[in-house]
Amino acid sequence: MAVSAAGIAIALLVVWTASSFVPFVPSGVLAALTVVGYAYTTGFTEPGLAVLMALVLVSLLASVAELASGMVSGRLGGASTRSVVAGTLAGIALLFVLGPIGIVVGLGGTVFLAALYENDADPRVAARQAAYAVVGALASAVVQAVMLAGVAVAFALAVL
Repeated sequence: MAVSAAGIAIALLVVWTASSFVPFVPSGVLAALTVVGYAYTTGFTEPGLAVLMALVLVSLLASVAELASGMVSGRLGGASTRSVVAGTLAGIALLFVLGPIGIVVGLGGTVFLAALYENDADPRVAARQAAYAVVGALASAVVQAVMLAGVAVAFALAVL
């Protein structure tokens, strides 16, 4: 049984959607490259140019949403940009020690400690700011997965 280029591209889009939950995998960029790669194999005849551009745009927006959501939610919770950036860096460092839970511990712990320092040791304010940052970081994977699932479905409908 021969496997078509469209089948391979759809399978890759499903893999990139699932990889939204894996740290450091640029799932949106990989999905955009998959769609463009498939279009290249068909001489850019399939999917149509408008569909191709829309799929690439949504894929790249999914990557931007993942990168920005932790920062935005931390800021919405009242955390300073500096504490969210420091928390993100701490989470990345702890990822290598504790695995995926290290991101949560590093981000939440750093934002909490920084908020304690910035808010005259008010633990309720610090906990709220840390919770916003962590929830935003975790929600970003869900948002990216939903967007990339939509790309996979739209792609499949366009080429099959």
